[in-house]
Amino acid sequence: METEAMAEPVGLLENKQSTGYPEVDELKRRLLRSPTDADTWSSLFELVRSLHNEQLLHATFVSVLEKYPGSGHLLAGLVELELSRGNKSSAEVIFNNNLFNVPSVELWQSYLQYVRDNNGQGDGSMESRSTIIDCFKLVLDNVGVDREAGQIWIDYIEFINSAQTHAPYEEQQKTELLRETYQAAVSIPLLKVEEIWKSYDAFENSVDRMDAKQQMSKVSPSYMTARTALREMNRIWDQIKSTQGPHGLPQPPQWSLREVEHLDAWKRCLKWELDNPLRLNEHELQKRVIYTYGQMCMDLWLYPEVWIEFAEYYASIGQQNEALTKLLTASSVLPNSLAVQFAYAEAAEKMKQLETSKQVYETVIATQRTHIEEINAKYSRKLSKLDKKLEKASSKQPAHNEQDSSDSDVDNIGMPQDDASMASDSDTNDGAAFGEDARAKQAEKQAMQLRKAVEQRKDALKQQQSDELADKCEMYTLAWVMYLRYMQRSEGIDAVRQLLKRSRSEPAGYMTHHFYVAAALMEYHVGKRPNVASKLLEHYSKNFSEVPEYIYEYMSYLINSGDDTNARALFERFHSTAAGDTTDMWSMFADFEYNYGDLGAIDKLDRRFIEKFNNESVLTRMATRYSYLNVNCVAVNEFGFPYRKDMQLHSGRNAGQSHNVGSMYEDMAGMDVDAQDYLPSGSDTVPNVGVASVTGRYLDKNQLLAPVMPGRFARPALNMLQEYNPVVEPFVPPESPMTAGSGSMDHRNGPTAFLPSPQFRSLLDQGDVLSYVAACVAAPDTSTFDSQPINPDALLNAIMQFNPGSPTMPSNYRPLCYMPWASRPDHPHQPYSAGNAGYYRNERGGGRSYSSRSQSRGRYSDNEGYRGRYHGNDGHRGGYGHSPRHNLHGVPPHRQPPYSRNPGYPADNRPPYRGHGPRFNARSGYRGRP
Repeated sequence: METEAMAEPVGLLENKQSTGYPEVDELKRRLLRSPTDADTWSSLFELVRSLHNEQLLHATFVSVLEKYPGSGHLLAGLVELELSRGNKSSAEVIFNNNLFNVPSVELWQSYLQYVRDNNGQGDGSMESRSTIIDCFKLVLDNVGVDREAGQIWIDYIEFINSAQTHAPYEEQQKTELLRETYQAAVSIPLLKVEEIWKSYDAFENSVDRMDAKQQMSKVSPSYMTARTALREMNRIWDQIKSTQGPHGLPQPPQWSLREVEHLDAWKRCLKWELDNPLRLNEHELQKRVIYTYGQMCMDLWLYPEVWIEFAEYYASIGQQNEALTKLLTASSVLPNSLAVQFAYAEAAEKMKQLETSKQVYETVIATQRTHIEEINAKYSRKLSKLDKKLEKASSKQPAHNEQDSSDSDVDNIGMPQDDASMASDSDTNDGAAFGEDARAKQAEKQAMQLRKAVEQRKDALKQQQSDELADKCEMYTLAWVMYLRYMQRSEGIDAVRQLLKRSRSEPAGYMTHHFYVAAALMEYHVGKRPNVASKLLEHYSKNFSEVPEYIYEYMSYLINSGDDTNARALFERFHSTAAGDTTDMWSMFADFEYNYGDLGAIDKLDRRFIEKFNNESVLTRMATRYSYLNVNCVAVNEFGFPYRKDMQLHSGRNAGQSHNVGSMYEDMAGMDVDAQDYLPSGSDTVPNVGVASVTGRYLDKNQLLAPVMPGRFARPALNMLQEYNPVVEPFVPPESPMTAGSGSMDHRNGPTAFLPSPQFRSLLDQGDVLSYVAACVAAPDTSTFDSQPINPDALLNAIMQFNPGSPTMPSNYRPLCYMPWASRPDHPHQPYSAGNAGYYRNERGGGRSYSSRSQSRGRYSDNEGYRGRYHGNDGHRGGYGHSPRHNLHGVPPHRQPPYSRNPGYPADNRPPYRGHGPRFNARSGYRGRP
C-alpha cells in the first residue's frame, strides 16, 4: 500500500485507456476538448462517486487538481480520500506542498483534524497536548483572520478549557491563556464573533464577577469595531458569492458581465482591507491584505492581473523575494500569459538576475513560435484532407456513352414480328443510352457541387487560419520587441543588432512589421545612427509595401528626422498603392506641407487630395489648412462644420485625419446645437454624431457622454403664434347688494383696498367678522360674473385696518383674525376659526383646544384628547375646552388635514389650568409666566 502511495499518480485524462464506463469515457472526451468546463467536471465527480470506485475517484482528483491546483475544497477532498485508503504519507505530501500556498480554511481544518487524530485528541500525555496547541497556533496564525475561521477559534478555546489543572499556578496559566485567546478572537470580524463574545462574558463572570466589567471594557471597543466591520464585509462577500462561477471552479476570463462584476467585487473587498477599517497596526494590516490577495488568487486563478497586483503589493512593502516567488508561481499557472511572463522577467531584472530574465524571454519566444507552428500544422492537415477528397471526387467521373441513336420514334405498327422485335430492341438500347447519359450528367453535376463545396470549405479554413495566425503573430512579434528592449537595457545596442540578425532567420510571415520599426527607431534614438535606421526602414519597405501602417511609420520617421527630400519621395512612391488608399498617409503629408512647404506644393497637394477622396472638397481642405493643433476657429465659426450634415459625414469618414479638424468634432460633441434644419429627409436622427439616438440607430461609443440635441425634437412654430393683448374695461362698482368683485378699488396700482358697503356695516358693528368676510368673498355665478376678481390680500388688509380704537367698530370688539399664513413669519400656525366664545384647533396627537374666555393653556380637550396650543393676546394660553367632534361640514377631525379650521365651543365650568405662556407676546411683548 505504501509503495502504491509513493508511486506517481496518473490522472484520468492522462490515461489513454478506456475506464470501462461509457458515460465516464464520454465525459473524459469532453474534458479533453475543454479542460476548464466546470459543468463537465461536476458531472464527472457525481458520476464517479456513484460508482464507488476509489481508484477511478483518485484518478479524477489527480486530473482536476492539475487544472485547479489552488482549490482548497478539492485538496481537502483528496486528503480525505487518501486517509480513508490508509495513505497517510500521501496525505502528508499534500499538506507539505499546499498548506502554505493555499489559504483555505477547509484544508487547514483537515490538517488540524489529522494532527489531533494522530495525537489521541490530546487526552494522553502533556507532550500530545502541547503538539495540538502548537498546531492550533499554526493554523490560527495562517487562517485565523478568515471570517469563516470562527469554529477553529471555538475549538481552540474548548481544547484549552478541557485541560485539567493540579495546582493554582496551572489554573492561573490556563485562565490567562483563555483570556488572551478570547480577546484575540473577539477583535476579528468572524462569522461567530457574537457567539464568542457571549462565551467570553460568561468566562469573565465565572472567574471574578467584580473584575469582569473592567476586563470586558478593555476589549469592548475592539469587539464593536469587529462586529461593525463584519456587517460591511458580509455585504461585500455576498456580492462575491453571487457573481462566482459555476461550482466554484476558476474559469478563463471571457469578460462577460458576470465575470467583470465578480472581479469588481474582489477589488472592492481588497480596497476595503487596504482602507484598514479595523484600525490595525502596519504588520497586522499587511497580514490581512496578503491573506485577502491569496484568496483572490485562488478564486481568480486564471486572471493575470490578480497575480501581478499581488506581486506588486509584495514589492511595495519591501518583500522583493516574495514578489519574485509569486510571479514565478504565476508563470507556471499561466504559461501563455505575456503579461505575467514579462512582469516576471522585469522583476528578475530588477533583482539583477539577468540570466533568469533572459531565459524567460527566450521561453516566451519559443512558446509563441510553437503556437504558430501548431496552427499551421492543424490547418495543413485539414486542407490536405480536403484536397484528397477533391481528387477522389474528380477521379470518379463516369465516361460518356458515345453511341448514337436515331429514329427513336419508329412506328412498329403493321411490321413483321421479327422486324418489330428488332425495332423494340433498338428502342431499348436507345433508352439505356439516354439513361446512362443522364446519370453521367447527374454525376458530373454532383462532382461540380462537391468541388464547389470543398473550395468554399478551403476558403473558410484559410480565413480561419489567417485570423488565428494574425493574433499569434502579433503576440510573437511583441515578445521579440520586449526582448529587444531588454537586450538594449542589459547589454547595449550591439546586443540589439545581434538579435536583429537572428530574427532574419525566422520563417516569413511569423513577425509583423512592428519589430523592424522598433529596431530601426532604437538605432536612431539609442545608437544615434540615423543612416542605419533609414536603411533598415527602406530595406523592409519592400517586404511591407502593402501594409499602410508600415509606410505611415516610415514617413513619420523621415519627417521627424528632418529628411524632407526622402519624405516627399516616399509619398510619391506609395500614394497610388494600397498604402495610399487610406487618409492616414495623406493627412500626415498634408500637415507637413501645410507647415513647412511652399504654397504651390500645397495647392497641388490639395487638388490631388480632392481627386483621390470623394468626400473631400475645397472647403474641407481650407478648414484643415487654416487650423493648427486644436485651434479650429475658422472651421467652427466661419464654416459651421459642427452644424452641417455634410461636414459631419466628412468628419465621420475621415476620423483619422490630422490633429485639427479630425478632433474638432469630438470637441464639439458637448455643444448645444440646433441641427433640425440639417436632418436627412425622412430621418429623425443625425448620423455620425456623438449624440444619444432616440430610435436606437446611429449609436456610437460616446453616446452616453453626449447631450441630447434639442434640434432633433419637435418645436412649436413660434412665428405662427399670435400675441395676446386683452382689453381691460374700467371697473364701475355696482349699486346692487355687494358680491365678490364689487367694491371700491384703485385700478392704477391694482386692488390695494376693499371698503365695505354700508349695508354690511351692521355685521361689523355686531362683531360678526366671519359673516362679513363670507359676504365679501361669496362666490358669484360664473355664468354672469364679468367683473375683476377680488384680491384676497387686499380684503384681509382692509379688515385688519379695523382695530379696537376704530370709530367704525364697537368698543368691546377684539379682532382675532390676523394676517394670512404667508404674511405671518413670526407665527407658526394658521389663523383659527372664530366662534361666539371659543376658538379651537384639533390635530390627531398634536392638536390644541383653546378657550377665548379663560385664555389659559389647557393640557387636553375633553372630547378628542388632542392637546391645544394657542398664543393669546395677553401671553396666556387657553385651558380645558370642548373639542368638537365634527366641523361645520360634518368631517371628523381625524379626517381633516393638519391645521384645519374647526368651530369653537365655550369651555366648561371647570377651573382653568394655567400653563406656560410664550416667551414674548406678539403684540404687547408681555412675557408669560406659569
